[in-house]
Amino acid sequence: SGGKKKTGLVIGAVAVVAAAAVGAYFLFGGSDSASVEDDGAHKLVPPASVGEYKKGDASDDPDDGPLGSGDKKNAEEIGIKNAENVAATYESGEALKGKQMSFQGMYGDIEDPEQAVDDGFAKADENSKKESGKATGDPDEQIELVGSPESVEPDGLDNAVMKCQTATIAEDGDSTKLPICIWADHSTYGIVFGIDVAAMVKGGGGGLPTDEVSRFAAELRKAARVKA
Repeated sequence: SGGKKKTGLVIGAVAVVAAAAVGAYFLFGGSDSASVEDDGAHKLVPPASVGEYKKGDASDDPDDGPLGSGDKKNAEEIGIKNAENVAATYESGEALKGKQMSFQGMYGDIEDPEQAVDDGFAKADENSKKESGKATGDPDEQIELVGSPESVEPDGLDNAVMKCQTATIAEDGDSTKLPICIWADHSTYGIVFGIDVAAMVKGGGGGLPTDEVSRFAAELRKAARVKA
């Protein structure tokens, strides 16, 4: 029973966080917008690899991004104008034995990064509760954002703000923690969360260390962010 249940939880957990990101619900971050210079328009082009992680084959569907099927109203509500969405999944190791990073992002015009991420964070807390139980159909499944987003400055993060927070998904006595790290600047938003698939299947939690996710997010941003 454990094998199928844990595999389902892996898929369900990813789906829950992705669903919460639709409509830009999982947009955290922010410190001081004045500290982020506007260096011109940029777009996000997911690279083929980021360190040990290789881009998955089925990761280019724009419907997987935080704007879903193209609804830009949600992005405008948090201050991202002319938004375009992008998504990619990165994997390291064998299926069900390795690690996975999920990237969901937007690029457009962000006049006030701090305000945008503050508005996104407020929606994240509200909507994570609404999404509980929807991905797996289990009414007992609960999603909770633990604590508050904390500022991080991983190596390679340049002219941007980044914060991380942990989402806890509880079901039938099992608890899975997913660290989520978000960067923000004047033209791009990036949402990254990481899963240790092997640990999750074995019942070891499944969330990667926050510093590992933040480092990956900084490396991804550096590689994916290009002049528009």
